[in-house]
Amino acid sequence: MKKQIAIIGAGASGLIAAINAAKKGLLVHLYEKNHKVGRKILATGNGKCNISNLNISQINYHGKNSSFIKTAMKVFDNNQEKKFFSNLGIELIKGKSTKLYPMSRQASSVVDFLLFEAQRVGVKIILSSEIDKIEKKNSKFIINSESYQSILIATGSYAMPNLGSSESGYTLAKSFKHTIIKPFASLTQLISNDRIFYEASGVKIESNLELLVNGKKKQSIYGDLLFTNYGLSGSAILDLSRNASFALQQNQKVTIKIDLLPHIELKELITLLQKRLYLLKYQTPNLWLNGIINKKLTNIILKKAKIIKQNINQRNIKDIASIIKNLEVNIHDTKGAKGAEVMAGGINTDEINPQTMESKLVKGLFFSGEVVDIDGDCGGYNLHWAWASGFLAAQNM
Repeated sequence: MKKQIAIIGAGASGLIAAINAAKKGLLVHLYEKNHKVGRKILATGNGKCNISNLNISQINYHGKNSSFIKTAMKVFDNNQEKKFFSNLGIELIKGKSTKLYPMSRQASSVVDFLLFEAQRVGVKIILSSEIDKIEKKNSKFIINSESYQSILIATGSYAMPNLGSSESGYTLAKSFKHTIIKPFASLTQLISNDRIFYEASGVKIESNLELLVNGKKKQSIYGDLLFTNYGLSGSAILDLSRNASFALQQNQKVTIKIDLLPHIELKELITLLQKRLYLLKYQTPNLWLNGIINKKLTNIILKKAKIIKQNINQRNIKDIASIIKNLEVNIHDTKGAKGAEVMAGGINTDEINPQTMESKLVKGLFFSGEVVDIDGDCGGYNLHWAWASGFLAAQNM
């Protein structure tokens, strides 16, 4: 008689686990609280599905113990990933930088192929079924009167609750005495109460950014920055947001320092501004500055330099240049779970075997994906962790 297992959550991690477990001859029941599978996959990569990254390294992952990922990443490396998806019918291509996408550039096609394959290999998919209780009697797990020899909790976190996510995975893990490291938003937008910056809403630039925590540099990055009507967004902000979110959780002061012109040194900028002042002294301050800076940012810079109506003079040049190279935005909050692509924190990895993804506390209980205290940088790293950990769990169930 075939071994019967249950997988809770039909996202990326749950789907790949279900497919691989069924291929190994197991009877798989896949429970999903939503009315369809893979809803969060559909939202990834702005609908294009940033499926993974060519540069998979421990440095791109975070948690209490980021080395926990090593076995999963070795078992499901880029070669294994390419083979798995190619066998499904999904061809991968390199996008910007080292990001990987399906050749179709459609997240929906990834979900379609995963769903088709799960059904083809005999996975029983049970939709609109939220599991809030699992019992264990002797060596069997009981869900809705069904008996299973192994269980995989692949519910993800409660990031993006509008897509049906919840804290159910944490609740189920706690019912088996597992410890939850307090989750906090990662890969999320940052909120500032400095309303002066709202004037720049819609401006998108590439810049050097520094995250300051209590006045000390915590992290620096170069990338896309988007000014919004609540604060800051863009890919660079998402990569800074984990450390910013954690610091805010600790009631620390968080500031983002922006170099608006990263391709020119301060001394060179001062020389350029002095030259422009000599040649264009008849222009209004806003027009004069608009020659090198987006017009929505010029008023902010002039206000910061305390230049309201008067013309710019030589005494103002260094102040203006310093503000352009070191514009500081105080951060008061994040968009939280509603805006987060992932939640940091989760089930303590000290209580999970990294070689198998099985609980060290309860035999036959497995975990994978974002419900575990592992989160990755922006750029396909979180999806790769979902694929790899689900793949590893299925091998050992």
